[in-house]
Amino acid sequence: MVSPRRLSSGQHRREGTAWPTTPLQSFANARLLLNENVIPGDTSSAVVGSHVLECFLQRDNYISAKENGPGVDTGDFTYQGYICRAARLDAGPEPPNPGAIWLSSELVWQQNGRRVTADGASPTGANSTGASPSGVTTVVAPCEGAIWLGDLTLLNPAGDPRVDPYAQHTQFWVLEFGATYGSGGIGALVQPLIGERIFGTLKPNRQ
Repeated sequence: MVSPRRLSSGQHRREGTAWPTTPLQSFANARLLLNENVIPGDTSSAVVGSHVLECFLQRDNYISAKENGPGVDTGDFTYQGYICRAARLDAGPEPPNPGAIWLSSELVWQQNGRRVTADGASPTGANSTGASPSGVTTVVAPCEGAIWLGDLTLLNPAGDPRVDPYAQHTQFWVLEFGATYGSGGIGALVQPLIGERIFGTLKPNRQ
């Protein structure tokens, strides 16, 4: 039985034409490091890859006790915005350990505006056990990881998060990709223009 979470915009095959740089790239204010799990949507399953998303995000709401729920805890802040560019760090034979690469100013980006997909075999030759029936995988919601919300122009090749003393560096959970329209219909027209939409929660009370 195929998880419904596989039916997300990043997994649909597209035309070979790459998406152009989004107009929001110059306003990007955050990087996310997100885990791709072997069972899509099951954050307790093995991690088979790490995804770095550079995003334009804005804060929505503070979560109170009466508003909390799955993936949204009391004291969290909800954020929404758009993916500006993305890269997938291959897991290889061992669990991925991206270290400081995800905050490096010299990170090589693979895709503008949306999540990176990978076909069945990884670039290193290791099989991706999270492959969907079509042989294409990506990070799907819900997923968890880290956020660095700060001045991206200060990042250096070493990927030191301390370059911006005002930045927030904490946990982040993605609850939804592709809203409001998803990947088809009008979403197929809108997303290449402004990027894939992302919605999640910043968790300032977790390390």
